[in-house]
Amino acid sequence: MLQHWASSWPTACWQPAARQSWKMSTNGKLSTNPLQGCRVLVTRAAEQAAGFSEQLRQRGAVVGECPTISLVPPASWVLVDEALKNLASFDWLILTSVNGVRFFFDRMQELGLGFQLLSRCNVCAVGPKTAEAVEQLGILPGLIPDQFTGEGVVAVFQQIDLQGKRVLFPKADGARDLIPQQLREMGAVVVDPVVYRNLMPDQLPEQAQQALEQHQLDVAVFSSPSTVRNLAALTGGAERLQQLLSGVGVASIGPVTTRACRQLGIKVGIEPAEATLDDLLQAMEAYFSEKQQGPVG
Repeated sequence: MLQHWASSWPTACWQPAARQSWKMSTNGKLSTNPLQGCRVLVTRAAEQAAGFSEQLRQRGAVVGECPTISLVPPASWVLVDEALKNLASFDWLILTSVNGVRFFFDRMQELGLGFQLLSRCNVCAVGPKTAEAVEQLGILPGLIPDQFTGEGVVAVFQQIDLQGKRVLFPKADGARDLIPQQLREMGAVVVDPVVYRNLMPDQLPEQAQQALEQHQLDVAVFSSPSTVRNLAALTGGAERLQQLLSGVGVASIGPVTTRACRQLGIKVGIEPAEATLDDLLQAMEAYFSEKQQGPVG
């Protein structure tokens, strides 16, 4: 039986508050979901966590939001602005995340540039959430890879003639070079400016640190390599994080994040077949359903 955090924390820790970095609460409804009472550490950026946390609460989970990354603009917009002002010259625009969509198109609007500049540009959106974010702007992605990873992007473009084609690939600072490198080998001219950065906070929220140290977690969720690397840095390194997560289920959104966990010696017990938050939720439900049923025989 999963313990409820209410017995371990002051009431104030459970009250949602605007811009609060550590919020523990359920939605107060009874649930027969396998996640009922499950104590979940969510490490996404504060501006990203709300929707995912609410989905967990709707399933009866107790959610602690502990942002290990903060999303901010690039140190300089020079390379981005240069690409945007020449947007009509590109054959392809590749967007790999909702964050990339937000920062890219916000900058377009700040410069007073209209979306009609994309009229001759094919848009590739990686994953359903990214595609949805693009569509909400009135832009229809022409390509959505079946696999929502860098490898999936490369695989789908291997079927397209890129010789001499100009590709704009707005990215996060520190993103893998896989996509631009592979597309250049296919003959494409790739421009890949940084449109946002993942920064690490100075320290963890006190309640999050206590939950980790007192082993009051059932599962920790990592949605990018940065979330797990930063948590390791904020808790004293890989060995210390291994100790803190001993006995805790670790949920990773996909293979790239899982690889980052394993590099730190963190065993991943939950990884969905598709790298989406919806699939991750389903994988978490399946994991705890099996765990609650116990061994057969």
